Amino acid sequence: MARIVAVVTCDIIQSQKYSTEQRKKIDSLIRSEFATLSKIYKNTIHTPTSFNVIQGDEFQFVLAEALNAYEIMVFYRALLALSDLTPLLSFRSSIGIGEIAVESKKGSYSQDGQAFHRSRFGINFFRSNKVKGKRRTKIVTGDANFDHTLDTILMYQDLLEEKWTRAQWEAVRWRFVLSTYEEIASRLGIAYQNVQKRLKAANWDEFSRGLEFMEQSLKTHLQKGVTSIFTPERV
Repeated sequence: MARIVAVVTCDIIQSQKYSTEQRKKIDSLIRSEFATLSKIYKNTIHTPTSFNVIQGDEFQFVLAEALNAYEIMVFYRALLALSDLTPLLSFRSSIGIGEIAVESKKGSYSQDGQAFHRSRFGINFFRSNKVKGKRRTKIVTGDANFDHTLDTILMYQDLLEEKWTRAQWEAVRWRFVLSTYEEIASRLGIAYQNVQKRLKAANWDEFSRGLEFMEQSLKTHLQKGVTSIFTPERV
């Protein structure tokens, strides 16, 4: 049976607003913060070489475990958002879930399979005229009805996330890895109440419910089996 993976294809939001020097810094940040992510989710990364940068705008990585792909992607956004760049650094992301047919040590762009086609479909969807505004996340599994359900939830998740300030991203970043508000406050050198205020302003309780829904929904979907049909109508 073919391996099921999650391919995450991303592109930087408003990349044209950054100078040449800033673009170089973004390239470096993408690489260094991916190393940070890999240490925390080390058992989830497909291969250390499945990450690449294309002209500073697009990058892609492959996860061996699809269940928490959305969580990992949000955490990655949090890591990048803490840079001092203006506008606040973030990226659109398309998560394609499916089989991997061709594996390569050269990196994700040398690999192929359903998951890669689905991820590409999603990122191209963002770049088309079909999507405008504040959408930044898409998950494509190949099941049109299921994908529509996920997309409806992601629409609201994206709206919440788009409003986060750098201070709120900082609280979210540490909420992923520390268990209590007291631990986060100690890490950031601020009062416990300020952590609470930041996360409340970010609607973290509501957002985290969305994270849980995604993971549980994908778990149920994968237990049923991922569809193997790939057409423009049913990716």
